[in-house]
Amino acid sequence: MTKILLVSTAPSVRNALNYLFTVILKFDFECIDFDACEHWLHNSESVNAIFVDMTEANSNPAPLISTLTTHAQPGVVLAIQELKGVWGADAFEAGAIDVLTWPCNLRELSLRLNRRLPTPTPSVEQPHDVSWDVEAYIALRAGLTTAEAQIMRVLFAQDGQIVTRDALSLAVESRPWRYGDRKFDVHVAKIRKKFADTFDERISVETVRSSGYMLRTGGLNAFDPT
Repeated sequence: MTKILLVSTAPSVRNALNYLFTVILKFDFECIDFDACEHWLHNSESVNAIFVDMTEANSNPAPLISTLTTHAQPGVVLAIQELKGVWGADAFEAGAIDVLTWPCNLRELSLRLNRRLPTPTPSVEQPHDVSWDVEAYIALRAGLTTAEAQIMRVLFAQDGQIVTRDALSLAVESRPWRYGDRKFDVHVAKIRKKFADTFDERISVETVRSSGYMLRTGGLNAFDPT
């Protein structure tokens, strides 16, 4: 399994990348802050890629990037900076293979990482009209767990259509649904309550008896904070 490490103190970066790597890509993902790096260097296993978030760094992280670059081999190190970040060149000189500007489109981030990994990972199939950023926003704002978010993104990709339990089980767990297994019913009930508490009636999830589940957004503008 592909292993990713994120060094960050910024909640927006930590939350978005956690969603990308654990829910969408289903990688082995770990997030630590800068103070924990020394301990990680002495106790960690190898990783495929390390992201160093410079958006809230108190000092130039180039020395850390240099150390991580040596440790990560044959993995790669990528840095993240704000639009007006000043340490991008230093990050490249320290060994970073790429410097991303935050906020970054999650699909683009995934593709850029895949191009830079020594061994590319399989691409994730997803309709082109489905935005990873939108679904991540919905899941994070509603406070969905990883399991709930994995279910939500399958339903979200089929907005307004019934998703059978078999299709859901194959997408989430790579196995057919077992008759009598109510796990998805329980998760969907929790998702329904969280959506009702967060979005009122703008997003709904219903259980269709003997068929499956249906998510409706009704043309929701998910980035409307109201």
